[in-house]
Amino acid sequence: MQVRTRTWFGFVVLASVLFLAASRVAFLDPLENAALSVAAPIESGLRSTTRPVADFINNITDINRLSNENASLREENELLTAENARLTEAEQELRDLQGFLALRGIREGDAFVQADVFATDPSNTLQVIAINRGSNDGIAERMLVLSPQGSVVGTVSRVLDSAAWVTLVTDQTSAISALIQESRVQGVVAGSADGTLNMEFVEETADVKEGDLVLTSGLGGDHPSGELIGSVIEVDRAPQQLFQEVRVQPLADFTRLETVLILSSFVAQDPEPTTP
Repeated sequence: MQVRTRTWFGFVVLASVLFLAASRVAFLDPLENAALSVAAPIESGLRSTTRPVADFINNITDINRLSNENASLREENELLTAENARLTEAEQELRDLQGFLALRGIREGDAFVQADVFATDPSNTLQVIAINRGSNDGIAERMLVLSPQGSVVGTVSRVLDSAAWVTLVTDQTSAISALIQESRVQGVVAGSADGTLNMEFVEETADVKEGDLVLTSGLGGDHPSGELIGSVIEVDRAPQQLFQEVRVQPLADFTRLETVLILSSFVAQDPEPTTP
């Protein structure tokens, strides 16, 4: 088939050369007309035969071009989608911070670092969470951590360069000096092994009732005063006991924490050593 095609193609080329030469000699016009009559169908057939090949090549070129354009559009769409997601998250963080400040109020000198929660203790033996801010962001141990709604979550207990662990107020090692907002009765809010909160060292005669709000007292210098911890949900006054048993419900929902705010402007004070 290829040999036949080349033969016909050579014939057409040769005939074309003869036509050019004959066009300059008038008496060869009849011969030229006869040759054109023979060559025209052949040339037309060759065009018909080669046109699908040319079209196929053009189609391949178009497909490659469209494929490259589609790949470029997919990459652009991915970039725009990612940027839109980042902007949406930034807007949500701003709304959370504005809502937090509206609930808590702005105090002179306060500064906060917002962080995302990315892990919890896998063993469930400790009430701790991990956040994506660390010493590179100005985070230090013993800083107070708050929820986006403004209640106490816990205290920074371990700091890495770009991450930190927060011990929740419900952990059995946690203890925060606290007071009842209504009556100003003082005590210590401590965690427990079962993850509940108890306000300890509340005198048996102290005025405490269900629904009272519990705040940090600032006593001892470990935490700032006036930060909301939770509310009293149960009071048990046993006869001839020195202290009441007061159960506290934290306001923060630790199972749904996605972001937290670290009060970076408050530095815990170490107690001064006593002189013998």
